[in-house]
Parts: sequence; structure tokens; C-alpha cells
Amino acid sequence: MAAPEDRKIVIIERKDDTPPPSGTAAGATGEEPKGTIEEITSSVRELAKTLPESIGKLPGSIGAAIQQALASRDLNVTVHLSEEAMRSVEMLVQAGIFATRSEAAAYLIGEGIAARRDLFEQVTEKIIQIEKLKSELRSLTGRP
Repeated sequence: MAAPEDRKIVIIERKDDTPPPSGTAAGATGEEPKGTIEEITSSVRELAKTLPESIGKLPGSIGAAIQQALASRDLNVTVHLSEEAMRSVEMLVQAGIFATRSEAAAYLIGEGIAARRDLFEQVTEKIIQIEKLKSELRSLTGRP
């Protein structure tokens, strides 16, 4: 087995979405490698640089909403989706609106929260009431 520094990652561009036949080694399909990992990394970085500009050119407020959703993503969460929800997320990525499923999901969650702002206001009021009751109960027992 080659040492890690001797290995070369080669990406093969397929002309269709079908996977290569089982057991077929890369290059055995007659397709030519499209670049080394360094070349691909460079291309991805270039694409990433132009993504914000491209999003800003989307019509209406969708471009601004996407930019806001992407800019404020600093926390992680694992989500289990239904097949229908996953198809919707994949559709946004496939259409090129988002680069990743994570970006699409973050946008959709943000839009869902904005659409149900009234629900979150009611929940906030109830949480305040619950915290007040908890505080009263703690004071009955002499606990802070």
C-alpha cells in the first residue's frame, strides 16, 4: 500500500448520474480524470468566492434572505427529515439556489420561524410565566 503522501486523489467526471459498475476501478471506465485534489480544491475555493455575489443577484428578497441565513449560521444541530422534506431540501441544492443541504435546511428553518412568529411570541410568554412560577416555588422552600 502506498504511503499517504504518495496517494493521489483523482475525480472522474461522469456524463450521467449513474454510478460506475460495481467493482470497476477509477479509470477503467474509459473516462479521463478531471484534476488532482489541489486543482479541485482551487476550483471550489474560486466558486465559494463568487457564491455571495451570485446569491445577491437572485430576484426579489430571496437573495437577501439567503445571504442572511448563510451569514448567521454559527451553531450546529442534527435533524431527521421526512422523505418529502428531504426531497424539498435536495431540490433547492439541485437548482443551485444553495450549495449544500445544510444551507438549504438553515434557510428553510429560518423562514419557518419567521412565518410562525406569532407562535414563538406565545411560547415566549408561557416560558416567562413558567419561570416565574418556578421562582415562586423555589422561594417557598428557601432555595434561591
